[in-house]
Amino acid sequence: MAATASICLLLLTGCVPGQSIDSLAKQPEAALAYPGSTDVRVNNVPGRVQFGLDGGDVAWTGISGTTTRSPREVLAFYSRELVANGWKQSRDDPYSTLPDTNRPAPARQWDKAEPYLTYFVEAWTEGETTKYRTQIESLR
Repeated sequence: MAATASICLLLLTGCVPGQSIDSLAKQPEAALAYPGSTDVRVNNVPGRVQFGLDGGDVAWTGISGTTTRSPREVLAFYSRELVANGWKQSRDDPYSTLPDTNRPAPARQWDKAEPYLTYFVEAWTEGETTKYRTQIESLR
């Protein structure tokens, strides 16, 4: 009987793991922008409840911005700030590319254990400027 109730609850919730946009946005790092950035915007993806085996999509929030500094400087800033606040770098991909343009966009990822969060940053150049975007999400 308990197993049946658990399965029903799993089906009703859509199996979407993680936290809501509201709880993610309360994390201090959610609105962390590179100093002096322009065109800073908040990006929210509320997630998608999917009934079935795929479990839906995870909610995430982050920002995008523009600066005159290099992608390397942007990534170094996020590294210093996040590590100082208890995040551990888990991935460094200097050869990452933007999926829509194949433009080089070095990326890094950090993880935090309590609550379990992932923070992702990618930065790329467009003309004389650097654009970047961040993403914070919880997979549990």
